[in-house]
Amino acid sequence: ARALLDSGARGFVIVIAGENRRYRKYARAVLKQAQEQGIHAAFRLTGHCRDMPAALAAAEVVVVPSLEAPVLGRVVAQAQAMGRPVVTADVGILPEHVVTPPEMPEDVRTGWVAKRGDPVEFARALGVALSLDERAYQAMAARARQFAEYMFSPHSVVVATRAVYTSFLARDT
Repeated sequence: ARALLDSGARGFVIVIAGENRRYRKYARAVLKQAQEQGIHAAFRLTGHCRDMPAALAAAEVVVVPSLEAPVLGRVVAQAQAMGRPVVTADVGILPEHVVTPPEMPEDVRTGWVAKRGDPVEFARALGVALSLDERAYQAMAARARQFAEYMFSPHSVVVATRAVYTSFLARDT
C-alpha cells in the first residue's frame, strides 16, 4: 500500500478477508505496520467471510500475496471464476493458476505474478491492474472467467482426470 501511494495511486482500499480471530496477533501486526507506514486508513479487516463469491465480486482486483505454497491455490481460481484479475505470488502452484507472459501472449493475460515477499513488485503489478481502462479491464475480466471455467469447472476436471487414467491404461496394454 505504501509503494502504491508513493507511485501516485489514490482512492483504493485494501480489504483483508480471512480468519482473523485465530490469527489475532498477525492481524494486529498488519494493522500496526499499516499505522507505522501512515496507510492504516486504506485497510479493512473483515474477518471470516461467509460469502466469498460476493466478496470477490466486490473487488476490482484480487491479490494473493502468499509467502508459503498453498496446497490448492483455490482463491486465485475462485477470483478468476468471478471475473476478477489476480495478482499473486510466484510460489507453489499459484503461477500455474494465472495466464501471464512469457508463457502466454500478453493479449490473453488474466493477471500478474509477483516475486514472493516483494512489496514493490506487487505494488507495480497492482498499479498496472488498477490503471487499466474500462475496456481493457472488462476484456481481462472476461478472459479470467473463461480461463477459470476451462481449467477448474467440474466438467473440465473430470475430462482431465479421465484422460490421465486413460493414458495410464493405454500404456499398460
